[in-house]
This record gives sequence, structure tokens and C-alpha cells, in this order.
Amino acid sequence: MKNLITICVLMISGISLAQTSKQTQYAAYLTASKTMWERSIALAEKESGADSFEKAIAMYGLLNNTMATQDEETFDANVDQTKDLLKEIIEKDPDHGEARAVLSSVYGLVMAYSPMKGMLYGMKSSSLMEEALKLQPESPLVQKLYGGSKLYTPEMFGGDTKKAALAFEKSIELFEDGDTTENWLYTDTFMGLAMAYNKMGEKEKSKSTLERAIEMEPQYHWAKSVLAKMKNP
Repeated sequence: MKNLITICVLMISGISLAQTSKQTQYAAYLTASKTMWERSIALAEKESGADSFEKAIAMYGLLNNTMATQDEETFDANVDQTKDLLKEIIEKDPDHGEARAVLSSVYGLVMAYSPMKGMLYGMKSSSLMEEALKLQPESPLVQKLYGGSKLYTPEMFGGDTKKAALAFEKSIELFEDGDTTENWLYTDTFMGLAMAYNKMGEKEKSKSTLERAIEMEPQYHWAKSVLAKMKNP
């Protein structure tokens, strides 16, 4: 019955069962669908292996999605497995900067849900992100996640909105050097940049960033909602 329900949800959402993990992740991001995120994880494992970075990205996407839906139960059920997979990837490949950046961001999500855990994870998260930047400074993913860490970390603990905006800008440039088709991480970077501009008081830059994102992806309902609130506070 559960599998039948999942298939029905995917069909109603217009999601083909033949889609790749990347395509399913993109649809999951746009719709904030837990079901599709879970399917993208299964697809990534089938396509790339149970211990692959591709699967780790899909798992990170599911965790990130819980912030939008405030689904702490799903977060708690999946966070340890995600951390363990990323640690395994780093152990096998110590030069994998992107895996370090994602693990740093997972720790950031842990702290977002439980601020008291900052004492345990704050330094770990910061160290991992610095290592990621040294290892892969030209990775759009590393720059995006670094921007996120600077945007959401309190200033007294190293947060810096200006550095966040610069990192997001660089991330977008680096993403656009490659294939950005149905890449939820690329699309999400525009939201991060818009939020950074808004926090800096650059309201028009923030609006134009959201408008560009919506022009590229008309189904980007989150960006539409944020833009509407900015235009009609």
C-alpha cells in the first residue's frame, strides 16, 4: 500500500518514475516533497552506490528540506546516517573538500535545531568548512555552503553577511561554468544570495536576484513567495 501511495504521489506531481536522482532531487526541492527526496536517495544509491557522494547529496537535501517543513522527526531519523556516510567518504578520500563542506553544513543544521549543541559542533563545523575551502576553493558547492555558513552563523561566532554574499556570487559564477540544468543546489544559491543582500539592506539587489531565479525557473514558488512579501510588506 505504501509503495502504491508513493507512486500515486509521484504521478500526481508529474514526476516520471524513469527520472534520475538528480532530476528527482530538483523536483523534490521545488515542491518540498519528503517522498521525492526519499526516492532520490534510493535512485542515487542505485545509480552510484550505497557509499557514493551522490547519495550523500540526496540525503543532505532531505535534511535541508526538513528545515522548510519543520519536520524534526525526519531530520532526527536520517541525520546520523548522513553524517556517517560523509565521514566514510572523507576517510576514503581525505582530499574530498565537497564532502567536508556538506558535513560542515549538516552540523550547521544540527545546531539550527538544537542551539545548545553549538558547543559540540561549532568548532567542528568551522574547521571542516575551512578545510573544504583550502582543498576545493573553485567548487561551486563549497562556495555555496561556505556562503550559507557565513549567512546563518551569528556575527559573534564568525558570521559575516558580506562574505556570504561574495561566496554566493562566486558560487553562481562557478556553477554557470558547467551544466546548471535541474540542479537544485544552483537554484538554491539564488535564494541564499537574495537573503544575504536583504540582510545587508540591499533590497533592490535582493529583489532582482529573486526575479532572475524565477525567470529561470517559473515553478520556484518559494522565491515567488519571498519576493511577494518583499514587494508587499
